[in-house]
Amino acid sequence: MINMNQNAAPRMPIRVMLLISLYVVLTLIAIWRATTYQAYDLLTLGVIPVFIGLIKRAAWTKVLLISYVCLQTLGLAAMTTTAVIAYQITPDDVKLVFQGYNIPLIPLWLLLLSVVVFQWWVGLSNVTRNYLVKK
Repeated sequence: MINMNQNAAPRMPIRVMLLISLYVVLTLIAIWRATTYQAYDLLTLGVIPVFIGLIKRAAWTKVLLISYVCLQTLGLAAMTTTAVIAYQITPDDVKLVFQGYNIPLIPLWLLLLSVVVFQWWVGLSNVTRNYLVKK
């Protein structure tokens, strides 16, 4: 039997599709933050080259993705350590208020941790490596 789909392009894996969707949102937030607050930092704008590399399936994307997730992990660990130390000193002063809304820290930390773990899972998977190698 002849396979009629031999010329079809390989499908993008679901986890890579989810990562690209996440990076679309993060890229929009980065551009908004850069234009609104003139905040140009590596954590904010570092998502743009990773997003472009994932779309173009460039060979350097895996290295950049791992470096970016390492930077995010380091930032999350630093913020967590600072919050825990500050909570030990003055528990009443440790709160996050954004535009008048008090944001609960534990659910925020769990959300950020799950996003970073998801990026590690996708970045280190063989599916992502195979997606970036095949063209």
